[in-house]
Amino acid sequence: MFNEINGLPTHALALHAAVVLVPLGAVLGVLFAVPRTRSWSRAPLLLVSVGAVVAVYVARETGERLQEALSLQGPTQDLIEQHSERADVLFIATIGYAVLAGAAFVLTRHSARSNLNTTVVSVLLVIAAAGVAFQTYRVGDVGARAVWNPTGEVDYG
Repeated sequence: MFNEINGLPTHALALHAAVVLVPLGAVLGVLFAVPRTRSWSRAPLLLVSVGAVVAVYVARETGERLQEALSLQGPTQDLIEQHSERADVLFIATIGYAVLAGAAFVLTRHSARSNLNTTVVSVLLVIAAAGVAFQTYRVGDVGARAVWNPTGEVDYG
């Protein structure tokens, strides 16, 4: 996989796709749970959720290449390790979320009306949406601290 674009680490660019697509997929999952918005949200939910899996994968892989290239030590390296571990969890979570989005799409292919199956999938989507959104925050938080304040000594206020 390519390591840089225009002299910038690909990770610094690729992570933005994950930061946008994962929460957008979460919002679409919540919209799917609302019967009135279910019919128009089902296809975007599936497409964005699959795109989020790809985005998280690319961000994770390019992050690993960047980590190897930088050979960091000390508190920054510790934070990068946490960031990497959390990104691994996010990748698995986005795969699960995309599977749920696929189930939602299939279950409503003939009718967007509520039944037991769509209700169960809707509840699971809302719960999973909260989970992937929170995990995205956790990954980004520790990644930003690694870049901007690894020792915790800087006061930006």
